[in-house]
Amino acid sequence: MRRDLRVSDHPVFHHLSTSSGHGFTHLLPIYAFPPFQVEVSGFIKDGTKSPYPEARSAIGGYWRCGPHRAKFLAESVWNVKESLEGLGSGLAIRVGAYKDVVQELVDAMKAHDHNLGAVWIVGHEGTEEVGDQEAVAALCETEKVGFRLWTDEKYYIDE
Repeated sequence: MRRDLRVSDHPVFHHLSTSSGHGFTHLLPIYAFPPFQVEVSGFIKDGTKSPYPEARSAIGGYWRCGPHRAKFLAESVWNVKESLEGLGSGLAIRVGAYKDVVQELVDAMKAHDHNLGAVWIVGHEGTEEVGDQEAVAALCETEKVGFRLWTDEKYYIDE
């Protein structure tokens, strides 16, 4: 999950709940706090340097996420976690670039002799978001994991 922090109109959840032929037995929803949008150094263990640059804009150097947005984001993540738990699921919460989070998941599953069937994410149009999508797609190809980029149908121009 990325900015699509809703259960009721999420295209992936809708597809999985309305089709029986998808072939998957388990679903692990994941939200990762993106280091280019949110300053993640506060999530890093004491004494360890963040592997990511500060979440400042490239041109103006201002913080990309202020305290009000950070609070709203945290509340939204917690709300979707509770919604998923109410449906018998859950939400894994991580910090880091999406490619890094997916790589850690692939490595952990391999270490326990499990296979990751696919990574599904909803597409976004921003430059950094598209870069993340391409990085995850390339990682999935390398690791022989399925990848699907879903269209976020809530934002068509005609609407």
